[in-house]
Amino acid sequence: MRKLKIYNLARKLLFLLPPEQSQNISHFFLKLFSGLYKSKQTRFSVKGLKIKNRLGLAAGLDKNARLINEFDNIGFGFIEVGTITPKPQYGNPKPRIKRLISHESLLNSLGFPNEGVATIKPRLQKVRDDICLGVNIGPNKDTVPQEIVNDYLFCYREVFKYADFVTMNISSPNTPNLRSLHNIENFKSVIDAILNERSKHQIQPKIFIKISPDEESKTYKDLIETINDSAIDGVVISNTSDNQNLKESLKVGHLPGGISGKSLKNSANKILKEIKTIINQEKIIVAVGGIFDVDSYNEKFELGADLVQMYTGLIYEGPNLVKRIVKNDNQISSNS
Repeated sequence: MRKLKIYNLARKLLFLLPPEQSQNISHFFLKLFSGLYKSKQTRFSVKGLKIKNRLGLAAGLDKNARLINEFDNIGFGFIEVGTITPKPQYGNPKPRIKRLISHESLLNSLGFPNEGVATIKPRLQKVRDDICLGVNIGPNKDTVPQEIVNDYLFCYREVFKYADFVTMNISSPNTPNLRSLHNIENFKSVIDAILNERSKHQIQPKIFIKISPDEESKTYKDLIETINDSAIDGVVISNTSDNQNLKESLKVGHLPGGISGKSLKNSANKILKEIKTIINQEKIIVAVGGIFDVDSYNEKFELGADLVQMYTGLIYEGPNLVKRIVKNDNQISSNS
């Protein structure tokens, strides 16, 4: 108990430091103290994906797959690492994360900083079989549009053997031309290539598409119709928002990057509700955006999610939030 109090105090003090610096230090503390949260969990299947519970870690916090065991220790039922690109890249210039503390939100313009798939791959090879691992992949910033599909293919070929699911990130607002993949012709060419590659191998992880929260209804309709007609297994709803009206309301309209956290909840929930009405029942819906308590977690399921992920809520609330949500979920499961 004393160690947990020290950890929670240290986490609060980290908010006095710049966001990326405090995040790096928090990862050090996570390595030291995550075992204190560990509890036994039994895996079960959601539409063919074996998980420990329905709350997962969203991509972005463990970009280089260094903390998979630690995030498993604190209670996440599945863990998504990345975004991983073919070549190492620094990302956008710092500072590139801004806390919006009064709104319990973040503005980030990271731009896929990661060590590259060749460096990260050996860590994926060591992940225990009982951990449900997702690997989020994307193109390098300097890849020309006509070569983006090759970046996805390169990453997929390197990681598919070690992943329970692979998420194709087509929606970060911080990589040039990436959201052009919401155009149906571009989208079809990329998913056809990935699905064709998957079909060549005996090991076939599920494939998810992480979509933008900033598109028109027709774009979502076209995307989901295409997914419905394909072997894509599901969608992640959604990435950070670059909506200018939202950013101006938060007084960051002049800054680059996407919004996550509580400020994203309403738009993410609106899209979740809309997509639920048009996506085939067998597809998996992973909802992310604005999870800060048990109620906001449960709301995602009421709107149609099969699974939920968290990122910003963990930064603001810490591992105790994971514990509360998982405990509540287990109680509901045992009573149903």
